[in-house]
Amino acid sequence: MNTRALWDHAMDHLHATADHPAEMLDRWRSETPVRCTDRDLLSEYGWVVISCGLTPHVATKHWPRFTEAFRNWEPLAVADNRIAVRTDALAIIKNARKMDVILDFADDLAREPGLMQRLAAMEVKQVMAKFATLPWVGANNRYHLARNLGWDVVVKNGPVPRLAAFLETTSEELCERIAEETGERVRTVDLVLWYWGHQVGDVAMKEMASLFKYL
Repeated sequence: MNTRALWDHAMDHLHATADHPAEMLDRWRSETPVRCTDRDLLSEYGWVVISCGLTPHVATKHWPRFTEAFRNWEPLAVADNRIAVRTDALAIIKNARKMDVILDFADDLAREPGLMQRLAAMEVKQVMAKFATLPWVGANNRYHLARNLGWDVVVKNGPVPRLAAFLETTSEELCERIAEETGERVRTVDLVLWYWGHQVGDVAMKEMASLFKYL
């Protein structure tokens, strides 16, 4: 399996299609838990909750409006304006259960600030156990939340696991192998492959996987 050729192909796609590929890659390479704040934590938790059951396209389409509704994801601003935030959010998507758990999490962060810094000081296993207890996160989405907050983990659902299945391997093995070959972080590899797979779709991924599998 020529994973280096696969990586090069995915990188070429990113450079050809992203508006600011260099900035995107720099962000993916440099993000770490210690650099994140409670605002980042609330925002990424909100993304995981809101995107559950939605396609990435739909979630991305509504995201700017949700960011405005949730007061730019500032926990104290959300907690201080809970009723207004809830009203604004439900005007976008009428799912009260989703909005209420995000509001509850914002309340927790406002009452006891600094959770992100405390998580950043923990071992990854402890963080994953904590994330698994959050509503709408659970066993699979905790990896999405952790990766987006800078931990070097691989997401368990979405295009990368499907790509790995086409290649008869696991997403962890695929990302770790490419990371070792390229010197990239595991999360960066996962994000680049996720971007490519989401853009081109399963049919194109399967065709390319068939090609690179035997190179």
